[in-house]
Amino acid sequence: MKKIFAIMLAAVFLFSGCGAGNKSLGISEEIITDTEILKMDITDFTNEKIAVEIKNESKYEAGYGESYSIEFKKDGEWHILSPEKEASFIEVAYILEKESSCTWGDNLSRIYGKLPEGEYRLIKQFTLIEPKTGSVEAVTLAAEFSI
Repeated sequence: MKKIFAIMLAAVFLFSGCGAGNKSLGISEEIITDTEILKMDITDFTNEKIAVEIKNESKYEAGYGESYSIEFKKDGEWHILSPEKEASFIEVAYILEKESSCTWGDNLSRIYGKLPEGEYRLIKQFTLIEPKTGSVEAVTLAAEFSI
């Protein structure tokens, strides 16, 4: 029951945005490429698919879903890549236990088509959940790759 409540709470924060009350764990809401406690490393990619290893090296549970976005680098700045097809994701919340890891991936071509050569980054949102207090914080991670 406690996990179900935590998942529901995490989903509410993921989809409602972050307010001033969500700062209890001290992680930035900005897009970051790495933290000491939550990491996302690309393990396999082509211009049509991607796989990442998500490492939760914290004392918190990490919640995440299927959704993501892709950005591309142009003139030294990151820009959101517009989908070729309507993006649809299963609305599910996964919990990655503290001090554990998992693999996640998707077929990029189902949304973006075949990516041309260039520099890209995968953007994925996570929610860190402090199990004892129920405190949550949104974290947005980026992992870069080139085609």
